[in-house]
Amino acid sequence: MSQRNPMNERYTSEERTGVTRKSAASAKPKTKAAASVTVKSAKKTPEQKKAEEKAARKQAAAKQREVERKYYKPDTPRYKRLRIIWWVLLIAAIGCTTLSFVGQQWLSPQAAVVILVLAYVFIISAFVLDFWKIKKERVAYQERMLALEEKNAKAEKQARRVQQAKQAKAKGSGKNQNRHAAQKKGDEAEDEKPETAEEAPAKPRRGLFGSGFRLSNREKMQAEKKAAKEAKAAEKEAEKAE
Repeated sequence: MSQRNPMNERYTSEERTGVTRKSAASAKPKTKAAASVTVKSAKKTPEQKKAEEKAARKQAAAKQREVERKYYKPDTPRYKRLRIIWWVLLIAAIGCTTLSFVGQQWLSPQAAVVILVLAYVFIISAFVLDFWKIKKERVAYQERMLALEEKNAKAEKQARRVQQAKQAKAKGSGKNQNRHAAQKKGDEAEDEKPETAEEAPAKPRRGLFGSGFRLSNREKMQAEKKAAKEAKAAEKEAEKAE
């Protein structure tokens, strides 16, 4: 083992020249645990509420504009009659206004003022009729058409469901028919199968030692021999009797 030099500067000087390395256990993390995790509160801020309300108002306004563009002109007799009255009032207001300015030379000032007042009355009546009765009739027509659209959509949805149910039922019946046909074919195949060992007639058993002769054949041979002996004995008795 080598010995350190006692004359080295680290041992001869009174000041510390070396640096002690810190251990890994003493190291501290630069960021706190879960410092990057942000938790959003369920409560909405006033800015978020205002933004949502603004978006909802924009959506409702766009929907209303679409409805008004689609169903702006009702086809009811009441709307047509009110529209004719509105046009009459508007034309009368324009005519009175023109007459009050053009006829100042040959009309008296009082008559010109009366005609101008009538023009204002006609204009105001036309605006009131348009923003009150005509608008009310238009809104009622739009509501009626929206209800009709919803009803038609429900009817189409119901018809689609019925059609799907019919298709599913037809598929089920087709599967049942195929199953019955397969079952019928299987039954026919079973009927056409050859008889099993139990159903087939029992075959005559062979001899005990497998000699090739059947037991029934041997019995037949014995019976034939016995019959032949009896026949010979009967012939001998007949000859003796003669």
